[in-house]
Amino acid sequence: MSRKSLTAEDCRTVLVVAITPRLPDWKVDLEGVRCNARYLVEHGVRIAMPECGTGLVYDATLEEYEAVVGTWMEEAGEALQVVPGIGPGYGRALEMGHIARSLGVAGAMIMPVVGPASARGVANGFKEIAAKIKLPTILYQRRLDIMPVEETVKLCGLEEVVGLKYAVDDVKTFDQIVSRAGQTAAMICGMAEDPCIEYLEHGAVGFSSGMANFVPRMSLELLHAFQKGDLEGAKRLRALMVPFEDLRGERGARYSASALHAGMDCAGLAGGPVIPFAEDVAPEDLPRVRALMDELMREEKRLRKEG
Repeated sequence: MSRKSLTAEDCRTVLVVAITPRLPDWKVDLEGVRCNARYLVEHGVRIAMPECGTGLVYDATLEEYEAVVGTWMEEAGEALQVVPGIGPGYGRALEMGHIARSLGVAGAMIMPVVGPASARGVANGFKEIAAKIKLPTILYQRRLDIMPVEETVKLCGLEEVVGLKYAVDDVKTFDQIVSRAGQTAAMICGMAEDPCIEYLEHGAVGFSSGMANFVPRMSLELLHAFQKGDLEGAKRLRALMVPFEDLRGERGARYSASALHAGMDCAGLAGGPVIPFAEDVAPEDLPRVRALMDELMREEKRLRKEG
């Protein structure tokens, strides 16, 4: 069981969006999950979010979902808070939510809707999901058309909702939500390290990260530097991390997930291939990944020594 249920206060940290390691035949690498979980615990991570977008939850079976989340709980549920994704559909969110609750997770994040949806429909659906899964809930904001400010503020006021992962490139709208809902739910920058400092300056209390799967000390130190007023220190770390994020975002985010898997392999952790509909990093692009990882891991190891 997780040490306690997720609260808004707990979200003042880096929320590591965990990859799902796979074997060459695409089966889930559960021993790899254990290895990766131990690595995050060892290096100070407080919240891990398996089976989210970075974990390719949309293409996982429910059997795989239960196995992955269950393994996270067995290996790290006492040491950190496990907050898996659920969704993206209404029925699938309920199924995953009930599985997650039965495993004793600290909370859950409702993944963005990808099918037909309206603002009223999403508001009603999220409200019902949060009530029925009976878990502290983080909402994931990616589209303002189906999660406009007014409805989002109302959702953030629900008893079950403890946080909002905001992943829209629109600071002005974020300001509106923070001013009206920032006291009731934790505002989380959901766009990783690149824009996190700007959103922290505008009221975010933490940020989510995929790179923290292999450089957790860098991500945590970036946040800590900002929190203690060392803006230059935070910007220095961000500058080191942005090139890898740029690689993930190139060509329609072709390598959004697979670059992280390749990075895990470079770091001696469990990565492996990605499953459809994502694609692995092409052989001709792997040297670039390795070069970026060499620089990142040098800084990561330096921070470990200092810590």
